[in-house]
Amino acid sequence: MNALSTAAAALYETVNSATSPDELNSLLEAIWRRYWPVGAISDDEAQFLAGAIQKRKPQRGSVAQSPIGKLHARVSSRFTTRQRPRSPDRQASRDRRRTLGSSSAMPPTMRAMFTEGQRAVLAIVAGEIKHHGVCDLPYDKIAAVAGVCRTTVQTAMHEARRLGFIHITERPRRGRKNLTNLIRITSTEWATWIKRGPGAHRPATYGLPVAGQIGSKAVKMASPTKSTDLIEEEALRESRWRSRPESLTRASERRLLTRVTSPKHGES
Repeated sequence: MNALSTAAAALYETVNSATSPDELNSLLEAIWRRYWPVGAISDDEAQFLAGAIQKRKPQRGSVAQSPIGKLHARVSSRFTTRQRPRSPDRQASRDRRRTLGSSSAMPPTMRAMFTEGQRAVLAIVAGEIKHHGVCDLPYDKIAAVAGVCRTTVQTAMHEARRLGFIHITERPRRGRKNLTNLIRITSTEWATWIKRGPGAHRPATYGLPVAGQIGSKAVKMASPTKSTDLIEEEALRESRWRSRPESLTRASERRLLTRVTSPKHGES
């Protein structure tokens, strides 16, 4: 059904202008006993008008004063209704959300402005931007990776854009499904942080991270208490060893070879 007939359109306007439950009940009775039996309206139009009347009926009190909505030429949509995805493993989703939410993908001053789920979402966005320069993942995929729902992704994007941290470019297409949004970081502090800081989280297979890995890089076990002086001292000692005289190196090799080939004490 692409458009309503003249009789169905007139009934739809009458439904929108009704102000009491009695008027709606009278219209519903007229649709099924007066208009539909004689073929004034089709089956699909009768079902559509009945659904419009049910939407206008209040749960309690008087009828809502606002109309149902503007009547468009096409009543039904060519696309199927969005189905909310469900996590097959809620424990794993919760672990991913906590791991990503407590990561260092954002400066501490910015992390305090978001919840744990929102920080997990922004960690995925920061990882994509660090590796590709822009994040073009669909919201459902970001939600699945971060271990949150689609609404949390939308809330995080709205809040980050309101604070001026990101810029979202929408890509609508008329008559077809829209392309995914392009997300870019506009905060200089955040961009410098993910550029110079530790690797942003970006799971390689968009699933659970591999054991011993964060994102797509292996964890480097470095001591945070090791001072810079010790590191410089080790580097200087190594450079001196590499630049030692060749004659000294050959003499050391001969002494080592003599120790290995000479018989031990007490052996015949």
